[in-house]
Amino acid sequence: MAVPRSALAVLAAAFVTAAYAADVPKLDVSPTCRPLGGDKTLQINTDRCFKSEQEARDQLTREWADFPAADRALCAQTAAMGGMASYVALLTCLEMKRDVAKLPADRGLNGQPSSLRK
Repeated sequence: MAVPRSALAVLAAAFVTAAYAADVPKLDVSPTCRPLGGDKTLQINTDRCFKSEQEARDQLTREWADFPAADRALCAQTAAMGGMASYVALLTCLEMKRDVAKLPADRGLNGQPSSLRK
């Protein structure tokens, strides 16, 4: 029995999408969302923290394939440094790298093209 090409295309697209979603690293955000060393004097809303981390992970799952592989690798490493892993930090890093890449190459620190600077 032959499988229609359109069905194969849908299956292939679903597989590729799932593969990219699976590439989002699994981070342990528990230390990030709890007071350091059990210090109860440091107020932190753990529920809100976990919710923010989950929202960032969900967004990363949807957009993971849109970011260059080199940026994903660098930002994933950065977001997990120091034992305080964070999907929010990972997403922020990727968005900043994307936004910087969109800037014109000839802009200086003051935002003017180098040809207009005195």
